[in-house]
Amino acid sequence: MESEFDRLIEFSRSFDYEHDNDREIVIVGCAYIESLIKEIIEATFIDDPKEAKALLSDSTGSLSGLVPRARLLYLLGVIPEPVYKDIKTVGKTRNEFAHKVSASFFDNRVQQLCGNLEWHVQSLFMKPPQEATARDIYQVGVNQLVSHLGALPGFQRFNRE
Repeated sequence: MESEFDRLIEFSRSFDYEHDNDREIVIVGCAYIESLIKEIIEATFIDDPKEAKALLSDSTGSLSGLVPRARLLYLLGVIPEPVYKDIKTVGKTRNEFAHKVSASFFDNRVQQLCGNLEWHVQSLFMKPPQEATARDIYQVGVNQLVSHLGALPGFQRFNRE
């Protein structure tokens, strides 16, 4: 089984600030957040892998998908509202890139979505500099979400026990 550290290293390689493929940056960032959310939920549940798998199945589970899973964590008090809102925004940004061949960080809709990200402002105690691009804001926002969410599976396991 791949360690959490190995997965984080792989994520950082694919999410590199020098990477030139905007679509890949958006999809990788969202996919990694989605995997962290699934881990947090699994760590929150009692130890019944069969039932958890049935609920979290990506194709047939009633908690398939990013937003329903994030909503559950928010309503359980596991993640704060700004994190929940940013996860939804990251999902909407991914949808823009997944469904529009010509999507880019220069699109008005994508810039608006990136401008709605707020967790990084709270976690870093500062607003982005004036010269920050929508891509800069997206990448910093996703990295701050990953930093926050990455600690939660262990915390939830500890609380469960």
